[in-house]
Amino acid sequence: MSVDFYVAIHADNWPNVEQVQQCASAREYPIEVQNFPSPDQPDVKNDGVQVIIDGTLAYLEGEVIPAAVAPEDLAAINEQLAARDSRQITTKEAVISFRTRSPSEIRAASYLIASLIVCFDGYGFEPQGNTSGQSDFAKTLLAGAKTLEGL
Repeated sequence: MSVDFYVAIHADNWPNVEQVQQCASAREYPIEVQNFPSPDQPDVKNDGVQVIIDGTLAYLEGEVIPAAVAPEDLAAINEQLAARDSRQITTKEAVISFRTRSPSEIRAASYLIASLIVCFDGYGFEPQGNTSGQSDFAKTLLAGAKTLEGL
């Protein structure tokens, strides 16, 4: 079983790995971000994120999708968001996805997504749970990460 998470960030506000780590560290999130992909290529980039959590490397499989170059993907995402009266993703944003398969990967993704929401005005969503948002979504992810600690 896997859980997928998505975060949309305005392309002009897309962070690099140092900025993401600085944000996580400033909030005392227990992760070390090893890499963070950029949407600078004109197509979908199949590149995940490596994060150290609890002293162990977690690979968060995923993609970076510049919304402007993936109209079908954007339409599918917006259809899901419209079903729950959430805001729509625009062509000026890029979407990063994370596919998680274990409690430690879910924890790592939760802290990473909270960082992207809080510091870079990201908009997060999780289609299986039909949840989305910004600060409240980030708080929910952080609370969930705490419950998974030690599993």
